[in-house]
Amino acid sequence: MSAMGSKSSVPLKVGVLTGWSLLLLPVAGPAHADTWKADMQLDRARSAGICLKGAENTYTLDLSGSTLTGKASINSFRAKVAADGTVRDDFLAELDQGLNSTVTTKLQKFTITGNAQTRDLELAWPASACVWKLKPRG
Repeated sequence: MSAMGSKSSVPLKVGVLTGWSLLLLPVAGPAHADTWKADMQLDRARSAGICLKGAENTYTLDLSGSTLTGKASINSFRAKVAADGTVRDDFLAELDQGLNSTVTTKLQKFTITGNAQTRDLELAWPASACVWKLKPRG
């Protein structure tokens, strides 16, 4: 009976090892990228009057691992994302030419905040108290 017991434990050990390797595969594999488009929509209640003349852009956003990247017609950013999806990062960007002729359009500091996993994000231009929600399409 001991000979039979040792033969039957070999398939069990192989099965357990195979099961563990399948569970660990997503951890060891490449990070899943999530890409979507989001439109800037001015949060009028939280923004100054100067923001009302601004043209709003569409961003292509990509969450890959712990990095969120965003690209619009003239701007891009790369932000670090926490394990729970939260993001808060500053970046330099140009303002849209249509915003206001009295405002310089070159390299202003913007802030991206929110949660990249839930796609609940907003952009802010702190120097002029402008806040835009990044509303996902679809």
